[in-house]
Amino acid sequence: MKRHPFDLLMELPADEIRLDCAALHLCRDVYPHLDLNTYLGKLDAMAEALADARPGLAATLRYQAMREVLVEGYELTGNQEDYYDPQNSYVSRVIDRRVGIPISLAVVWIEVGRRLKWPVAGLRFPEHFLVRFDDPERFVLADPFNDGRSLSVEDCRQILHRQSNGKRRFYSKYLQPVGTRAILTRMLNNLRSIYLANQDWGRLSAVLQRLAAVEPANGRHLQELAAIRYRQGDLRGAYAHLAACLERFPDAADRPTVQRSLETLERVIVAMN
Repeated sequence: MKRHPFDLLMELPADEIRLDCAALHLCRDVYPHLDLNTYLGKLDAMAEALADARPGLAATLRYQAMREVLVEGYELTGNQEDYYDPQNSYVSRVIDRRVGIPISLAVVWIEVGRRLKWPVAGLRFPEHFLVRFDDPERFVLADPFNDGRSLSVEDCRQILHRQSNGKRRFYSKYLQPVGTRAILTRMLNNLRSIYLANQDWGRLSAVLQRLAAVEPANGRHLQELAAIRYRQGDLRGAYAHLAACLERFPDAADRPTVQRSLETLERVIVAMN
């Protein structure tokens, strides 16, 4: 069976995984005929428009220039009306429709910045992904979802306080850049929640397969895949995922539970033949 290009990308060292390519390959689970080069070209065009602005080296100037190009020029902003529409999580659809959620919009900002070799990074801020611009003297925080507005550290503290009803403490680590795998994991977990809520087992299955690739040390994804296969009546598929889980994680704390489930499935499959 031909392997998914996203899964193949995840076998590369972290510093060799291009976020734009990985995010676009994710789209192929829903949009199988997507032309990767078309969307890479659209990101290139955004970067070229930004380069023409020649904002200089300061983080504040680069932030202002990117906001002018992406928000005022390309009109990229948050989908306030239908936040949980799955299309908001697929970068190709974000580029087409000009709306998305914080993390998918951030991917566009990050990848436009990377093309210009600007230090633009994603921040895994709780509940609301942000973007950070750096220079040797300062950093600028931006919220691509809310028309690219800039945020102070105190703004972030207040946002977290409001979102958690005062239950969550603010830590400076929330403003530290995260890597490509962390961004992809968060994107996939968003989709996992949406498809689980919608009981869309086919698309949830695809998301879990991508999660298993981006987080190969997390056996939960294989177990969830087995549960979906079982729900769909694919007992052999469920058996294969549980067997893979036992093989990949021989020292897992829940190994006895997985082993019992596997043995039960085996008896059911044998009885069916």
